[in-house]
Amino acid sequence: ARRARRPIVGGNWKCNPDKVSKLDGLIANIQAVDTAGCDVFVCPSPLHVAYCNGKFTNGAKVVPQNCNAMGCGAYTGEMAVEQMKDLGITQVLIGHSERRGEFGIFPFDDNTTLAKKLKYVLDAGMSCVFCIGEPKEIRERGLDAVLAEMDKQLDQIYHLLDPSRVVIAYEPVWAIGTGLTATPEDAQATHAGIRALIAKKASPAVAEGIRIQYGGSANAKNAPDLAAQPDVDGFLVGGASLKPEFKDIVAAMAKAKSA
Repeated sequence: ARRARRPIVGGNWKCNPDKVSKLDGLIANIQAVDTAGCDVFVCPSPLHVAYCNGKFTNGAKVVPQNCNAMGCGAYTGEMAVEQMKDLGITQVLIGHSERRGEFGIFPFDDNTTLAKKLKYVLDAGMSCVFCIGEPKEIRERGLDAVLAEMDKQLDQIYHLLDPSRVVIAYEPVWAIGTGLTATPEDAQATHAGIRALIAKKASPAVAEGIRIQYGGSANAKNAPDLAAQPDVDGFLVGGASLKPEFKDIVAAMAKAKSA
């Protein structure tokens, strides 16, 4: 029963690429992935979602990088889940650290707006990848401080955590795009701590069933050791998802979880 959680790996292309002409090559990288032992999704930039949608025959899903909590209407610059559903899209990502205001970017979201968004997404019948994570200042204070911050970020959504429809993506923000990576032991300790919080604040069954991705500079080299950790159920991959090595990251995860 322990290995009932199916691994899940996503590629977040962020605000890339700069030209539509480059999309076919990036799509080919995702299309090359074997999804037999692992769920796979990709998050294209908003302008590229429609182009990428329907291009994958291997089961990979297109997952937009954000949505609003209001639906269609006078919300300039926003994307609505109703529009996504019409495109046949079933899943959306919210709460990425870059949307929460990291790296000097204006904070578009906070824990309260994200709780509203998650409820709206689930009420609409969609599923969600919900990102949480801590900056370097908190990590430097130790694991207890990190988990206190994770509790704060999860506090308004514990009651919404349906393992069949919500995936948690844990991002050590200090490891995004910096080349720094948590050691496999650090990643495991943090993921286990998050799972313990969910067991306490939601239920042990939810904690056992929910998938927690690691989102800190995963690449083909470090993927096998990270994937071997029992509470790491997948990856949310940034820069490496724009490269052919993405298939190797997925293969490492599938192999580790089939063992």
